[in-house]
Amino acid sequence: MPMQLDTGAIKTESRSLLRTGEVNPFRMTLFYLLITLVLDMINSGVSYMIDSAGGFTVLSFSFVSILVGLVALVLNAGYYCYCFGILRREEMPYESLFDAFPFAGKVILLSIVEGVFIFLWSMLFVIPGIIAAYRYSFAMLNLCENPELGVMEALNLSKRQTNGYKMQLFLLQLSFIGYQIAAVLIALLYEYVIISYLPDSLSGAVLGALIYGVLSAVVGVYLTPYLNLSTCRFYQLATAPQVNEPPHFDSWNDNF
Repeated sequence: MPMQLDTGAIKTESRSLLRTGEVNPFRMTLFYLLITLVLDMINSGVSYMIDSAGGFTVLSFSFVSILVGLVALVLNAGYYCYCFGILRREEMPYESLFDAFPFAGKVILLSIVEGVFIFLWSMLFVIPGIIAAYRYSFAMLNLCENPELGVMEALNLSKRQTNGYKMQLFLLQLSFIGYQIAAVLIALLYEYVIISYLPDSLSGAVLGALIYGVLSAVVGVYLTPYLNLSTCRFYQLATAPQVNEPPHFDSWNDNF
């Protein structure tokens, strides 16, 4: 049966790795957050211009907005590639953040298919949707570790790999709840306090995205590498070959 993984040891190892790498995880995260901040500022500016020009609401989801979202998806996958390299004690320069672009099509398609599956299960009830999210949580990691995999291969493999580990992964991520609450409070501060002082103009929209990005980075610069390294390490341990292990079904209904 699947091992009981020591999440405390996983987090301790991840914290120690925050000080290693050719590019320190904190500096890489700042680089990553800076790129996403620029993308958000572009998106906010374009959306404001469309709205102020009297365009339909649906036009706010312009080509630029969609492109920004897709680039962010691929950058997120590249960040996972970086984390895996750090876990393997490899030298990972800034350029490694773009390692997922050669298989960007698969990253985007996987995100879409996974989202559809989770949405369909969520239509039954909230709990099946949550279970489905954890069932497919290894799919993107599979693709980052083996870009030769097909989209459905990565998803089906994740279903088998998370068998017996969904609850453990949930508890690992739950242990970061304090940082996540801080991120939510920052979002609420921006939405209900700061945004009311910003001018209703293009510069106000761009400035708002800048302020929110800077505030989010206060938590994100530590939470992002810590959480992602812990998740990738959990994945490595959960998918490590185990000899003569019988099939096992965990308490989160693996038949979903």
